Amino acid sequence: MSEPSWGEARREVEDLLIGGDRTLRRADVADRAGVSLEQTGRLWSALGFPRVADDVEAFAESDLDALSYVEDLLAQDAFDEGEALAIARTLGQSMARLAEWQANLLRRVIADRGTADDPAAVVDSVRSLVPLIEKLQAYTWRRHLLVTAGRMMSALASEEGEEDDGRTSSAAVGFADIVGFTSLSRRIDSDELRALLERFEGVSNDVVSRFGGRIVKTLGDEVLFVCGDASSACEIAFALHDEVPDPDDRLALRVGLAYGDVLPRYGDVYGPTVNIASRLTSHARPGTTLLDDEMTDAVRASDLDVDLRSVPALHVRGYKHLKPHVARRRS
Repeated sequence: MSEPSWGEARREVEDLLIGGDRTLRRADVADRAGVSLEQTGRLWSALGFPRVADDVEAFAESDLDALSYVEDLLAQDAFDEGEALAIARTLGQSMARLAEWQANLLRRVIADRGTADDPAAVVDSVRSLVPLIEKLQAYTWRRHLLVTAGRMMSALASEEGEEDDGRTSSAAVGFADIVGFTSLSRRIDSDELRALLERFEGVSNDVVSRFGGRIVKTLGDEVLFVCGDASSACEIAFALHDEVPDPDDRLALRVGLAYGDVLPRYGDVYGPTVNIASRLTSHARPGTTLLDDEMTDAVRASDLDVDLRSVPALHVRGYKHLKPHVARRRS
């Protein structure tokens, strides 16, 4: 049997990922699912996929299954179409970022194996690695859901706490930002830059999880995290300053912490508390942590052993009289 060409290899990978040939047009999917073309188009766009011409056979049976899942959600009377589309947007954005990273990971693995010029070997790598990644992904999602479900049930029992139902809740919000990242990225090559970013993201994830916080999102050279109490947020900030810097001291951080009401929505957080933490971060000196008034009061009321020093008031966009304090772990 002859070795597959790159075109044949690509089609085989597509079959592996979507579970069959793409033989359906958009109208076929809508007709078989019993929904309108407009509704299928809205869902497709919400998931983050480019629009497909009506006469192109771009869909497989798995795409029809996905549409039926959405219909099942709507049939539960728990969501209206707007909520279903918001869920699709959130999943689409998260999965697109995850898929981009995983595709690059696969590419590096294939290159390291020395099989990047062999279509058959590339297909074999995808066939062996993707199911393992998929299983690990599903396991990790369920374990995170277990943690958040526990918080949700505790909140329901006490009628307070963080709930993603349109109500605000009190939380400590923190931003950690790499100092001078733009200049640094111009001085080093792409491999060094990737290694530094992986160190920043990896250590940040470990530190935030260790102290019971949650990373909301990573924005290149910045990470946004939340946790339930001020003491844990300060411990996270101090540990980030201690553990993120690399041996060449190229990863100095500045951190801003604020405490107050936040609006949780689809895994993200919104509100003035988030904005204030961001503003404080941009004005913090390298290696320091700035706290807003509410965060400072919460730290003073805790048993955390820290030094708090007031600094001149900040006048930033949207907030004219921020009175921050620098927090340092007491020697």
